[in-house]
Amino acid sequence: MKGPKKRTVARIALLVALPVIALWSFPRALGVFLPMLSPFLGLTSVVATRTVGIALAGTLPMTALLIWRRRFFCRYLCPVGWVSETCGKMSPQPWRGYMRLPRLGQGAVLFTLGGALAAVPFFLVLDPLALFIGTVGTTAYWGYGLCFAGVVLISLLFPGLWCVRLCPLGACQDLVADLKNLAGRNRSGGTTVVTDAGQVPRRIFLGLCGGAATATLVNHLPVAGDTVPLRPPGAVDELTMRALCVRCGSCVRACPETILHSDLTPPDLTGLLLPVVRFKAGHCRDDCARCGEACPTGAIACLPVEEKNERKIGLAIVEHEACLLAREIECGVCAAVCRRGAIFQDFSKDSYTASIRIDAKRCNGCGACLPICPPRAIRVKVPLCSDSSGHNPRATARTLRQWSLRAGL
Repeated sequence: MKGPKKRTVARIALLVALPVIALWSFPRALGVFLPMLSPFLGLTSVVATRTVGIALAGTLPMTALLIWRRRFFCRYLCPVGWVSETCGKMSPQPWRGYMRLPRLGQGAVLFTLGGALAAVPFFLVLDPLALFIGTVGTTAYWGYGLCFAGVVLISLLFPGLWCVRLCPLGACQDLVADLKNLAGRNRSGGTTVVTDAGQVPRRIFLGLCGGAATATLVNHLPVAGDTVPLRPPGAVDELTMRALCVRCGSCVRACPETILHSDLTPPDLTGLLLPVVRFKAGHCRDDCARCGEACPTGAIACLPVEEKNERKIGLAIVEHEACLLAREIECGVCAAVCRRGAIFQDFSKDSYTASIRIDAKRCNGCGACLPICPPRAIRVKVPLCSDSSGHNPRATARTLRQWSLRAGL
């Protein structure tokens, strides 16, 4: 089998393998596999989360291959690239004018890495592998499908434009390959001489600084909306979540209770397709941490079950007017089902009535009490913490650990 045919077979094999892994493999596999294939995901998530772990270890072999052979992944493995090339060959009148366009993909990569320094990697969601995986087995598969269809349409109308000028994963591979050009070899002595810092391409400096500066400004902006959506346990703060999450849907597929959904009705577009917790029939089990295991970027921390159970999703709040106890009907199933002992039934000798009280220190917002409540009088909510600039998501995250007992009032 000749080289081009081998490359085609390899790319088609990965095109089939990725959905299979997403649907039938254990969650941890995809959380490691995506960063291993995509240096754009792996390197950016390491910078954004300040965490060196399996994601970085998986990225290093591919990074080494890219330094040795430019765009190795694009040429030999990328399934999205194969789809793009195939569509380009079907174009009746190929337009090559895109070669005069700037390399927007490289600008996006540098801007994203710069933003990651301030925990806001802007264009991470454009990683083609994450978009492709999101079309399989998620509640918002059509949204991911539209994004993937956009890549196909670009390839049909302008063959080569996506891969050469727009794709951030391909641009990241070019930048990695250029690392070897930062060192020159002294021909006379045979020793390696590192180029002066002033010779580093200006676009790299401007891209990184521009991304970092913009991310710093964004960090001080208020989050739109009156409430913060419920996020999986171990998720980063709301502002970082909107940038670090690549909307791949891995956590949604991994959840055995199906309480995670891709958000189709966010307060603003920056929250579109982010994982949101909705307690309809299930709850967050205390023996499960699959969402963190499946996350490829660290937007949801991979934690031991014991530590995951200490991370708050929200706080259970009782609507006392709707509670059966307010109607003098005997109940208490919520207190019986709570494994953390966070729900109490208080009795008032003055009014001779009983009421439910939530211990905010013990409650982690798992939602076990919601589906079992007969009148549905319990909900889980993240109260906002405001400052002079409006809603501050970072302050809200800190407040989750400092709630008082007011939640039961």
